Amino acid sequence: MSNTKSATKVAKTVAPKRVAVKKFTAKDYRLTGDRSGLAYVIKTGKRKRLLVFDEDKGFSRPIRHCPNESSIFADEQNEFSYVEPIFFMHGYLSIDRESQITQKFLDNSPENVANGGNLFEAVDDEKEASGELEMSELKVDIYNAVRKVADSENGEYKLEAVVAVLEDSVTTASEMQMSSLKRRLYQEIESNPWYFCDDHGNVTVFEDDYITRKYFILRAIKEAVIKKSANTKSMVWVRDNKAIVSAPRGVELTDYFTDFLATEEGMLVAEEIKKRS
Repeated sequence: MSNTKSATKVAKTVAPKRVAVKKFTAKDYRLTGDRSGLAYVIKTGKRKRLLVFDEDKGFSRPIRHCPNESSIFADEQNEFSYVEPIFFMHGYLSIDRESQITQKFLDNSPENVANGGNLFEAVDDEKEASGELEMSELKVDIYNAVRKVADSENGEYKLEAVVAVLEDSVTTASEMQMSSLKRRLYQEIESNPWYFCDDHGNVTVFEDDYITRKYFILRAIKEAVIKKSANTKSMVWVRDNKAIVSAPRGVELTDYFTDFLATEEGMLVAEEIKKRS
């Protein structure tokens, strides 16, 4: 008797592919700029003129705000669907998590700052809190740097140089005591902290060549070595009224002259200024 082996096929169970589903949460938006008033109505694509470039299809498609539809694209909606207006009240708009179509419409609107628009933007509290914390820490670093320089040798002179450039006046800065110099710098820290730093947040203002050159120019003007011409377009020697350099149209003379002193020709002029001082 022969033994017959029966082969049984075992079906392989394949787990269904998991698809990442975007989790919607409540979201806030706000108008940008100086727009104000009780209510502001944004464009919702009623006339199918609000276009969005579709990366997958490679062309622009009109979008409409129709909350009863499953898509924001007009060509995927019922032609007669109701286009609902969107109102910003006192500059703000809160959208609950269930209003997914409204969120999609706002997130894709060409008027959204994230898409290159300038009318409204999404409010990112976490990002803004992080940015505010970073800015606060940067200011603390600058405050500490000012105090450190103030306590160093020739510290008052270094502070005076920066204040003179800020005020565009050596006389004003030279009349200030240490406390007044620090107070003026503290004011600038609050209004423009990046004036003191490079792009990486390092405090560089006290070693900034541009500020050093500009302070040098302001002192030379105060000491009557050089001066601005009558039409303020040229920097001239006081001794013979001979022009040193002229600024291009629309460029402030002192700023232009500051950059000029960094050139090879300008360095020679700087040496001559030192001789005449």
